[in-house]
Amino acid sequence: MRHTLLLFLCCLTGFQAYSQDFYGTGIQEVRLEFSQKNWDVLLDSLKKANPEARVLATAWVNGQRFDSVGVRYKGNSSYFRTRNETRKKLPMNVKLDYKKKGQSLKDGQTTIKLSNAFLDPSFLRDPLSYEVIRKYMPAPQCNFTKVYLNGKYWGLYINSESVDPQFFKKHYGTDGGHIVKCDPDNWKKVRSQTGCPKGENASLTYLNDNAGCYDAFYEAENPSSWKLLINLIKVLNKTPDQIETVLNVDQTLWMLALNNTIVNLDSYNGSLSHNYYLWFDSMNVAHPIIWDLNMSFGGWRRDFSFQEMSDDQLIQYSPLAEFDNLRRPLISKLLKNSFYRKIYLSHIKTIVNENLANGQLMNRAQSMIKEIDPWVKQDSLKLYSYVDFQGSLDKTMNNGPDNIIGVKQLMVKRSEWLSKHPLLNKPQPVISEALASKDGQKVKVSGKLTNATKGAWLFYRAKKQYAFKRIAMVDDGTNGDQAAGDGIYTATVDAALIKQWYLAGEGDEGAATLPERASFEYFKID
Repeated sequence: MRHTLLLFLCCLTGFQAYSQDFYGTGIQEVRLEFSQKNWDVLLDSLKKANPEARVLATAWVNGQRFDSVGVRYKGNSSYFRTRNETRKKLPMNVKLDYKKKGQSLKDGQTTIKLSNAFLDPSFLRDPLSYEVIRKYMPAPQCNFTKVYLNGKYWGLYINSESVDPQFFKKHYGTDGGHIVKCDPDNWKKVRSQTGCPKGENASLTYLNDNAGCYDAFYEAENPSSWKLLINLIKVLNKTPDQIETVLNVDQTLWMLALNNTIVNLDSYNGSLSHNYYLWFDSMNVAHPIIWDLNMSFGGWRRDFSFQEMSDDQLIQYSPLAEFDNLRRPLISKLLKNSFYRKIYLSHIKTIVNENLANGQLMNRAQSMIKEIDPWVKQDSLKLYSYVDFQGSLDKTMNNGPDNIIGVKQLMVKRSEWLSKHPLLNKPQPVISEALASKDGQKVKVSGKLTNATKGAWLFYRAKKQYAFKRIAMVDDGTNGDQAAGDGIYTATVDAALIKQWYLAGEGDEGAATLPERASFEYFKID
């Protein structure tokens, strides 16, 4: 629900995407020229012998030339299974500054990641999912790209922005910090891990204090990142009441809510527990980033026993799935906290109302299908037939052991089911009349809250690179509150500590924030 606001010295803002031609709207174009005629053989051999090694090429990106770029095949299942099926359309990673430092796209990006729509006959699971996610938390830009190799049209690819220091500089204002990739890169190593307690992929389950027991599940270039990661894992599992000191909790709740709502089970929430990043800021607080969405919208449908889930199980995937699963501590530990659980459910309700119940998701899906149709039709190397592509929204497609449910087939019914779900229809507090006023070295924030029977909080921070902290607001005639019991809650903070803020209230059964998309959107003190 939206509310009328009275604002003083503040305005509503959020993270807006920088102008990015290559990651903007429309279909992009990448042309690669290899001097070697057997370039595909070379790329294959390097993928097996040295996955990070590259083959030199010249690239044209939307007509702009880049010399001496480095190209390699990327991916696990999307590469190996596609190659085993003797198909030629393989996912690629292009490093623009491989030999010539300083070569980059307009926005500073130096890496182009091209995916082959593996297990996605619609081609749109990645870009459609990212479009939803970017409303609520930082996430990569993503679109479609026509790829030509040595003059031949190699097909339509999905182009996703890299999660790298440039990404964090854009969203958090700094390219420092520590990046941990939470994705087992060597599944064989994961399965045969020796000398350590049995792990559960990148689930943040505590094993011990030995970094060597985690390196099969996580990737970190900086050795000091392991200490930060293990500390986060210990706090989450052993002292979860202190979790706000090491984790951006609200951004994590958005990640879990998004994964659940769009049935993105090839993620932390699902049986493989992977496909996300953790970025640690200078205060050693972790911020999660969702990544790799080609099997969202029920594309990955294996449960924890790796049995195929039915259509009804996907449609009726519970908002509190894995609530008691100790193998997923981000879910089981965080959602045991009643305030976090209520905020999480309010996030799901927001996602449903803003994307599913109003038909916006399906409208965007239809628009994307129409846009890419001519280029998919010309794509002779695509992993599915053109007929499969045309029917990919409405019916299930079979691909070997996988039955890939249609996006519309799943999400229309899921929208109806979630909209009626009792957990998403609990009474929520109503927050309005948000006001911030500066008096010398202090800022007083007030808001009118109705039915906030369990409390009200001011969330605040000084810089966008940090997670929000919170302080309880009062309605007892003290701390700047004019009259007790009038429904006007207040809190006072040192002016140096508050440049951005939002409000939250908790009732007996539900919770709410203002703005509704907080903490991604917030009020700003000028």
